Amino acid sequence: MVNSTKKCGPYTPDFSEDSSPSRKFARKSHRFDHDTIGMIALDSTGKMAVGTSTNGKNHKIPGRSSDSAIPGCGGFVDESVGAAVATGDGDIMMRFSPAFLAVELMRGGMSPQKAAEVSLNRITTKYPDSYSGAIVAASKDGEYGAACYGIKKFPYSVRDSQQSSKTRVIEVECTGNENL
Repeated sequence: MVNSTKKCGPYTPDFSEDSSPSRKFARKSHRFDHDTIGMIALDSTGKMAVGTSTNGKNHKIPGRSSDSAIPGCGGFVDESVGAAVATGDGDIMMRFSPAFLAVELMRGGMSPQKAAEVSLNRITTKYPDSYSGAIVAASKDGEYGAACYGIKKFPYSVRDSQQSSKTRVIEVECTGNENL
């Protein structure tokens, strides 16, 4: 039996050349490889949406479902409150539904910044040595914030048509990166 406090998932990624037809063209990955994209959109009428895209390259095995496809894990939106998107070790994130939690924390009155931090802390309290990832949250009023853990910095982009037609890249200093 797998001790879920020490290791996530009942599998080990297979990086052998013959594990997948596409493996012969792929390079081996490491824990900082990722290509998840999470988007939050808020239009001028108050309509909100989230979108996520992920490769899941580090754990690509047949039949594995991505956390991005699970509502509340990779993304969640409630137009009456706000939205959040998350990236990181999906097998750990599926246990916590961090995007859903961030939105619920905003419903309770927290700012998007604080909601992202608290939601991420729920994960990192249980997995301080093996988790790395980030959460971006936005309120229905257009306020936003982000938090990250286990990497040095996390960049995210914001475009606010009310303030500027330019996209700004914001970098967040992460916690849990003391050994990097």
